[in-house]
Amino acid sequence: MVGFGAAKGIVVYLPVGGYANGWHRTIYPVIDKKINIEFNIPSPVFIKINIGGIRNIFVLARPGDDIKFKLFDTNDKYKSLKFEGSNAAGQYWYNLYNIHPLDNRIRHGELMTAIQDKNKDVTLKKLGGFINSQTRPLDSLYKEKKIDAEFYKLAKTDIRSMHVSNMVQEISMLQDKIGDREQFIRNQIIINALNTFAGPENMANTKAYFGKQFLGSYYTPELAASKKSSKDNVYELGPYNGLLLAPDSMKSILLGDILLFQQTGGSHEFEFDKAYAQYKIDFSKSPYIPLINSLRAGGTATPSITNNKDFIVDTASNFSSIEDLKMQFKGKNIYIDLWATWCVPCRMEFPAYDGIKADFQKNNISCVFISIDDPKAKSSWKEMVEKTHLEGYHILANAKLIADIKKLVYKNGQVSIPRYIIINKSGSIVSLDAPRPSNFKVVNVLNAL
Repeated sequence: MVGFGAAKGIVVYLPVGGYANGWHRTIYPVIDKKINIEFNIPSPVFIKINIGGIRNIFVLARPGDDIKFKLFDTNDKYKSLKFEGSNAAGQYWYNLYNIHPLDNRIRHGELMTAIQDKNKDVTLKKLGGFINSQTRPLDSLYKEKKIDAEFYKLAKTDIRSMHVSNMVQEISMLQDKIGDREQFIRNQIIINALNTFAGPENMANTKAYFGKQFLGSYYTPELAASKKSSKDNVYELGPYNGLLLAPDSMKSILLGDILLFQQTGGSHEFEFDKAYAQYKIDFSKSPYIPLINSLRAGGTATPSITNNKDFIVDTASNFSSIEDLKMQFKGKNIYIDLWATWCVPCRMEFPAYDGIKADFQKNNISCVFISIDDPKAKSSWKEMVEKTHLEGYHILANAKLIADIKKLVYKNGQVSIPRYIIINKSGSIVSLDAPRPSNFKVVNVLNAL
């Protein structure tokens, strides 16, 4: 049983088999400020619970566990949550650590200067030292026997994966701007070493929430080589072809996950029926199959969001320029997210909005999502937008708006996304290349408006 204060909506990402789930939502009613969740799992797994669309709670559940937690309405983070039951001390510490996800990466900017060192070993020592320092409280809890080995292993894997994913992303962003060939090569060596450190072949990642995200970002199309067999090619997963290079032990999980994403997220990036037919042949006992079958039959699909003051999908207005947008949001600060349904890095940024939602509200900032998808993809764009549950104003750009963005932002050069633009309430452009939602620096920029 869980106490929730004034929370109204509880969304639970129940595990699929024994693996973490970040796509399919199950909504539980709150009765007398309490909720009871019962489910069967074959092995320990992290579960994400979202309360009121604002607060995320992560619980490591194991077969037979009885876990209780209470959420209190207070700004004191140390007193806002209380756990009882299995690994209570570890559950509390893990959630305290992740209460403000961007805070976990506050030193990343400082660490990124370390990659300029010509000695890659010095760089790796600094980066690895930081990541290891983040889990020292877990080491202490384990030594004091306040948490068991399963919790210790999974929590440490998850935090390590979280930091590596973001460090790799930050270094990769710098690669496009580096003219020094030697530095470019050193950076790539560092990226490869960090990825290895997070263990892309470690099955524990599949049971940990951030670990699963790490795997998704690691096995990218850039890693896809000509090694794929003809059998692999029948999947034709488009931007997700890199998943075919995952070890056989986790391939069924990652392929099942991306098939689940296509069903719940409204993606149309590959031929689902063909890929799913082969998946059912190759992995006939996969726990993803009954869930996906249920979704396809319409049994447990998450309902689409209807327009409200926090979520508007504009399919009628024809904005021709950024100036038109300024008029629409006159007197407000604007954070523009340029993206497309086919852009994997764009969508990987979406979960980070949870961590900066309060900063948007505090600074009267309107978030405007501008898709540069082909107008012919309007229905799939709208479907994806409604299922991402991103609060803000959603626009499918027409040719005139794209031309204006290209002229203003890219100086008529090649359009690259994701890209973020900030305009203040006076209508002045603050940044044409603002920090991403996952970049810890974005909070300082937003608070300066």
